[in-house]
Amino acid sequence: MNRWQDTFKNHEFQTIWAQIVTKSESLTVDDVSVLSNVEEVARLKKVVSFISSLLDSIDPDLVPLSTWANFTNQCHPCHYEISSYISNRNIGHIVNANKNNLDNLLTYVRPYAVNSDAAAKAAAKASREYTKTMYETLDEFKRQTVDYSDEFKAKSAEISVLKDNIVTQFNDLKEIHKQIEQLRVSYFEGSDTNEPVASTVDNLVNSINNFHQNINSFHTELLGSGSDSIANKIKLANDTAKLSTEQITNLLAETEKQLKDLRHFYVRVVGKEDDSGKFVGGLQDELNARQAALDDFKQDQELRYTALNKQIESLLPGATSAGLATAYRAMRKSFRDPIKEYSKLFYISVATLSSVAFISTIDSLFTDGHFIQFVDISNIGNLLSNLAYKLPIMLPILWLALFASKRRNESQRLQQEYAHKEALAKSYQSFKKQIDNLQDGNKEQLLEKLLAAAIDAVAANASHSLDGKHDEKTPIHIGVDKTFEQLEKIKSLIQFK
Repeated sequence: MNRWQDTFKNHEFQTIWAQIVTKSESLTVDDVSVLSNVEEVARLKKVVSFISSLLDSIDPDLVPLSTWANFTNQCHPCHYEISSYISNRNIGHIVNANKNNLDNLLTYVRPYAVNSDAAAKAAAKASREYTKTMYETLDEFKRQTVDYSDEFKAKSAEISVLKDNIVTQFNDLKEIHKQIEQLRVSYFEGSDTNEPVASTVDNLVNSINNFHQNINSFHTELLGSGSDSIANKIKLANDTAKLSTEQITNLLAETEKQLKDLRHFYVRVVGKEDDSGKFVGGLQDELNARQAALDDFKQDQELRYTALNKQIESLLPGATSAGLATAYRAMRKSFRDPIKEYSKLFYISVATLSSVAFISTIDSLFTDGHFIQFVDISNIGNLLSNLAYKLPIMLPILWLALFASKRRNESQRLQQEYAHKEALAKSYQSFKKQIDNLQDGNKEQLLEKLLAAAIDAVAANASHSLDGKHDEKTPIHIGVDKTFEQLEKIKSLIQFK
């Protein structure tokens, strides 16, 4: 045996093809009355028988080795389709096997059938197999037909009864159908006066759904978990109510106690009711008595107020003058201390200046049997030298004396000005009364002059009196002034002569 024969004999397709042949021999049709199914099964058996005969008569040396691989690839799906038909009895698997697999297998092996007698025998065998299958199917169909005919004859009476029952039930069904049609029209279409029941049912269903949702929401809100549920709120409200009840009880007891105290207070204020129904002995009677006393006191005070008001109004014109006089007197008195202080300072400065001048004239003490020896003024040099030594001490003291004298004069001047204003303010009201008592016609002019003088005195600033030169002259200035006056007189006499 060569390689082609060994491959043909031992190839995988031999096993799978043997399974296809075995399963195809046992194939049957469930319903022999369906001719197309019978033809599909018969054709499959015919082709399998024909291919088996060709495989027996073929020369392996004339067939390429790749043919058997392709043959095997088609055998597997063919075997799968046949097995599927046996398991689920779906004729579509036989149709697929004939159309897709067996046709391809024929094209693989038929070209290599070189022996015409063997091919003819294979074709004849396949035809016989096909005819056998068809005859067997026809016999089975005939047998089933006879069985069905006998069974039909045996059950013809039952069929007649069933027919009558069916007719009766059909009539009943017609009546039921009529009622159902009426019900359908009423349910789905309605009438001119009534809406369809379906719409009503839908509305009711929607209402029920809404009620159900509302009930669920209310149930969740009422009995749901959390602090927001109504049940929890009711519980909290109950606890709060219990606590409030206790508080109200305590408040009621306290209120009753306060009410008792108020009753005592009421009796104390209003008094007790006597036999005639009047309240006596309380603070109200006392208040009424006090009210009457206050009314009397009010009348007395009003009379007194009227009298005092008239008196004040009569004294009011002099109040301004009195106020100004008081103010001016206070200002006048305020200059007493400065005048005293500046006077003391002036006298101290003069005394100091005199002491320094006296001390500066002493040359020595307790020398040559003399208690005091003065400076020799006959020597002009010594005198000037002594004067130069004294100037640094005497000039500040002299300036201090002049300063104290000037400030004393200013303070005294201001004191005199305010004394004048005080006198004018005090005498204004007296002058006014005297002018009012005049009988002539110059009263208005005098009042105007008096008022103008008073206004000018009040408006005048006392410090303006210090604008001029009011310094107190020293003895030297007075001596110089007198000398110049005498010289002027002598000069005038000489010119007159």
